Amino acid sequence: MKNFLRTIALLLCAVLMFSVFAACEDVSTNVNESNAGSESASVSDSNTSTEESKFDDTKGFYGYTGIPEGTDFGGREVSVLTLAQYQIQAESSPTYDPENMTVVGTAAAECTRLVEELLNIQIVEEGIATGSRYGGPFYKRVQNDAISDTADYAFIMPALTEAAMLASDGILYDLNKLVDLSQPWWCKEFNDAVTIAGKTYFASSDITTVSVASTMCIIFNKEIEKKYELAKGYGYDSLYAMVDDKAWTQDVMFEMSKKVYKDDNNDFICDPEDTCGISAQHNVIYWLLRSGGANVCTLDSEGYPALTVKTERNISLINKAQEFAQDPTGGMIIADDWKSESGSPAVQTFIDGRCLFLFNALSAMDTVRVMEDDFGVLPCPMFDDTQDNYTNNVGAWTSNCIAIPTSVHEEDLQLSVYLIEALAAVSRSKLTNTYFEQTLQYQISRDDDSMRMLDLIKENRVPDLSEMYRWGKMMQTIADLRKGALGTFVSAYDAIDEQTILEIEATVEGFKNNKN
Repeated sequence: MKNFLRTIALLLCAVLMFSVFAACEDVSTNVNESNAGSESASVSDSNTSTEESKFDDTKGFYGYTGIPEGTDFGGREVSVLTLAQYQIQAESSPTYDPENMTVVGTAAAECTRLVEELLNIQIVEEGIATGSRYGGPFYKRVQNDAISDTADYAFIMPALTEAAMLASDGILYDLNKLVDLSQPWWCKEFNDAVTIAGKTYFASSDITTVSVASTMCIIFNKEIEKKYELAKGYGYDSLYAMVDDKAWTQDVMFEMSKKVYKDDNNDFICDPEDTCGISAQHNVIYWLLRSGGANVCTLDSEGYPALTVKTERNISLINKAQEFAQDPTGGMIIADDWKSESGSPAVQTFIDGRCLFLFNALSAMDTVRVMEDDFGVLPCPMFDDTQDNYTNNVGAWTSNCIAIPTSVHEEDLQLSVYLIEALAAVSRSKLTNTYFEQTLQYQISRDDDSMRMLDLIKENRVPDLSEMYRWGKMMQTIADLRKGALGTFVSAYDAIDEQTILEIEATVEGFKNNKN
């Protein structure tokens, strides 16, 4: 058990050390294989009281009342299959120090210990370290176990992309039949987004910390914002106030970027030697589509996905994003264009205090911790003020989730349910504040507004079915428009829409035949 606790603590700490590229797969070269997702104990809602909750009929186990008092599994060893970082055992990591665990790792280990004590079990993690996401070792292991009926784990934590493949194969249970997804430790927005025809084959809860770290956001340089009085130019005291008033839009971000951009080396391109407005990655147009509240596919009246991205609003959004990405005066620098073995020069511009916005995953907040300027965090901007909510895309390449394969025998399902619910419940109560404070600890001014923005981002993190299932490569096609001829989205769409529809229909047919 000690090895597991140290392992799970290390893996949770790894969330805070994700590469700045953690939110996406390089759509052309898969260069991010080294950023294979890691699994962690949990993360939770910071609005929940951290007061210790005792197990009783009223409160249950940290709010979870589904476990009968006196439940005892007799010290049974319980395995969990995870998609891990490259070091699985804590002691194999060159940075591991048993005397110097982070506060987040300590909290994670405590959550695991409490659940083990509650159920009288010993949890053993089996981690599969791989950069492959499509039919790789993790997928093959679960698939083979389902075929041979040899699974020996209570649940799995795959990347979203492989979870989608497993769901398509019909070898995951519908979690709606097993757990109460309305409980506060399950992420409603996330889980609604992955539900097909009322069935949720994989989900995100307060166990899946990596899912939070893989969520897109905007990190901004407070000193530059103050210098140019950017929020005041729109009649607001701060960018936070603009978010609150739903005035934080893509047009605003583009205009602010242009205002601060300076071609310092006079070479007529936005490069790492300039003062930049936005540092992003190749997927930026797709991220903007998602932050605009749009999906490549939406659900039809029966709850099945249908290709619906080609709307007047989405065409306008994509065309505007494409024009800005190629505007030499826009001030956007793309990390993929400036690769370096020593790091990302495009990200370094932000760290050096020469870039206003960093458009990346929450995990990037750890990367920028060394910067001297103070920084804050914002949700991804809306397309316009008519949008209902801020939408923060969750990268399917790195985000993890939780699922129970059908190879878990029926007599073991109750233990699986108790385990995932209890882990999530205790994590929601005991870990969120620790996790978020660790995320923000490198800010010069740890303001309440940034904590509030993190809550907003976490509660509105939404993955996209198209990115998970990769139908027709539509997601990559949209991302590639960054370098395509202006106004070519419609023609690019028309070239692959039939294949995309065929692949969606094949997936839908599989789900209709799935009785799990």
